[in-house]
Amino acid sequence: MRSYKFLYSALAASLALAPLVCSATTDTHVKANVPYQAVTELSFQAPAQRLSYGDDPLQFIELWPGPTNSAPLILFIHGGCWLNAYDIKHTYAATSALQQVGYAVASLEYRRTGDNGGGWPGTWHDVQTAVQILAATPELQLEQRKVIAMGHSAGGHLALLAGNAFPDTIDHVVGLAAITDLASYTAADGGCQQAGVQFMAHATPADWQTANPSQQPVQLSVTLLQGKADSIVPIAQAENYAQHDLVQVVFDDNAGHFDWVHPGTTAWQQLLTTLEAIND
Repeated sequence: MRSYKFLYSALAASLALAPLVCSATTDTHVKANVPYQAVTELSFQAPAQRLSYGDDPLQFIELWPGPTNSAPLILFIHGGCWLNAYDIKHTYAATSALQQVGYAVASLEYRRTGDNGGGWPGTWHDVQTAVQILAATPELQLEQRKVIAMGHSAGGHLALLAGNAFPDTIDHVVGLAAITDLASYTAADGGCQQAGVQFMAHATPADWQTANPSQQPVQLSVTLLQGKADSIVPIAQAENYAQHDLVQVVFDDNAGHFDWVHPGTTAWQQLLTTLEAIND
């Protein structure tokens, strides 16, 4: 593995809050089932630091430091149907809002379908490498804090895989409208469902099992947050995964797909309440 020592000193020197970047005024009282565009128009706090975990420009981690070195760290994986049309920036409002309530956040960017090296298994290799680099970064002191892997939609799929692969690093997984069963999801009609087919285009039968959280034993506690008004990820994805031990599901009757990454929704308040319970 390449040396990351030069990154550690840069990290230690620059973990100060970055200036606020405003793309639009944040409405803190919005209706449920917000559209994707509403998320992209929110204000956000820019990340304080970027760490590279590979040679590709898309292989990086952005950091929002917590108030103390022992603050719980959220390892965030954005969604977007595994497609390169949707990048890390659309979750800046969510990740910076998590920092504002006391969490440290490490948000992963990764190669996606349409990127050189993206799709299965390259995307998964990126997530694995990023987690390993975070665990090996002394300044983050992961061994002294709780680590929560959190992912939205397709990022929830990757977060579930990460929890199973790194139970010694990750303490809890939170899936936000997470895709839990890749086989049943990609068998259905829909744009994101067919993007999942593209994501697995070069996969072998063995890959399909490795890539599918529902086909694996759950290694640590998982909380799924699912909106019943979600038109992109059906509630069956959460209901069926809840049959595994260590998995609990919190439903929101009114939440749509993007409510979980919009800090102005009631679903977001449910997320914060869930995090408080996990960290008690």
